[in-house]
Amino acid sequence: MAHVVFVGLGFGGLYTLRRLVDEVPEGTRITAIDKRDRFVFTPLLYEYLAGELEVDVVAPRFDTLIPSAEVELVQSLVTGVDVDERRVVLESGEAIDYDALVLAPGSVPAFHGVEGAEVHGIPFYSFDDAERLRTTLRVREWARGERPACVVGGGVVGIELAFALAEVLEMEGRREGVGPRVVVLEALEDILRGMSESVRRMTRRKLEEKGIEVRTSIRVLEVDEEGVRFENGGEQRFDVAVVAWAAGIRPNPLLESLPADRHGKHGVRVERTLQLPGHPDVFVLGDAVSYPGRAIGAPLPDTAQAAFQQSEVAAKNLHAWLTGRYPDEEYQYGHLGDFVRVSRREAVADIRGVVLDGGGASLARRAAYLFRMPDWAIRTSAIRQWLG
Repeated sequence: MAHVVFVGLGFGGLYTLRRLVDEVPEGTRITAIDKRDRFVFTPLLYEYLAGELEVDVVAPRFDTLIPSAEVELVQSLVTGVDVDERRVVLESGEAIDYDALVLAPGSVPAFHGVEGAEVHGIPFYSFDDAERLRTTLRVREWARGERPACVVGGGVVGIELAFALAEVLEMEGRREGVGPRVVVLEALEDILRGMSESVRRMTRRKLEEKGIEVRTSIRVLEVDEEGVRFENGGEQRFDVAVVAWAAGIRPNPLLESLPADRHGKHGVRVERTLQLPGHPDVFVLGDAVSYPGRAIGAPLPDTAQAAFQQSEVAAKNLHAWLTGRYPDEEYQYGHLGDFVRVSRREAVADIRGVVLDGGGASLARRAAYLFRMPDWAIRTSAIRQWLG
C-alpha cells in the first residue's frame, strides 16, 4: 500500500490533496500534516480584518474540507524531512515514513534582522496574524485616535492592509484628528514593485484619497513597543499604536535540509513536473518553489495564483507516479492578473494588460477569488456575505 504524505495545506498542498482524493488510486493511504487547524484564503484576510467576510469563508477548518474517511489529518509542526530515508519528523519527535511526499510548507515572515521586529511587529500572513492585529487595534492608542498605525512594507500585502485599516476607521467614524491615521513605510523608491506603472499610479491616487501617508526609501532600524526607529537621510523616530509587518517573506526553514539548488532568497529548484531533482517521489509546491526546469529562470511569484496553478500539475503527476506511469505534465506559470483591494466597493486591477479601477475592478477581483475557493458551500457563503 502506497503512503502519500502531505506537508503543508495552503493553496498548493490542499488543492493537490483534494484533486488526488477525487481520483485516488486503489490501495493508497494519505496523511496530511499542517500545524494549523484551518485553511487560510490569504488574499481575503483584508476582508476579514474589515469585517466584510467571516471566518467560514476566509479560514474554513480542514475537517470541513478534507474527507476523514480517506485522509488522516495530523495537526503538528514538521521539523525535519529526510528524502533519502523517505521520512518526515514531527515536533513531538514522531517519524512518519512515506512512499511519496508533497512538500508545500509555505513561507515565513522575513524580518531582515531588524531589531525588535519579530517581537513587536505583527505580520499579516496568517489567520492568527489577522486575529492578533484585530485585537491589538481595539486596545491600543489607535482605537482612541491618539496614534497612527504603521505598516512596514509597500508591496501588495502592505498596501492592501493599509487600505483595510483605513476602511475600519471610516466604518467606525474615526477619521477625524490631526495627521494621518495609517502610515506605510517602504524601503524602495516606490510601492508595488513588479506591478505596472498604471496600477501603481492608480493605487497612489487611491491612497491619497483615503488619507494614507506613504513614505518611501525608508530603512527601518528598530521596532519597539512604542513605535519605529528608521533612517531616511537621517535617523528619526515615529511613535505608533501598532506596527503591522508586511516587509516580505522568506522560504520555510524546512527546505534547508533538502539536497536541492536554491535561487537567492527564494525556494528550491524543481523539475518542470514539480518533482525534486534526484528524488522523483518528492513533489514541491507553492512558496517552496523557486523556478521549474533545469535552466535557471526568473523566480516564480510567491502568490496563491502560482500555487493554485501548480496543484493541478502536481496532482496529475502524483497520480501517474502512484499508478506506475511516467509523470509528464509540465508546469508553466501563467500570469492572469494583479489586484489591489481598496475597499468593499473599490479595487485596482490589471487583467492581462487591461487596467481598471473602482467597482468593475472589485467585481473582477471577487470573481477571480470566488473561482479559487475550495467548494460551492464556501462560494455561496461568500456571495451572501458580499451582497449583505
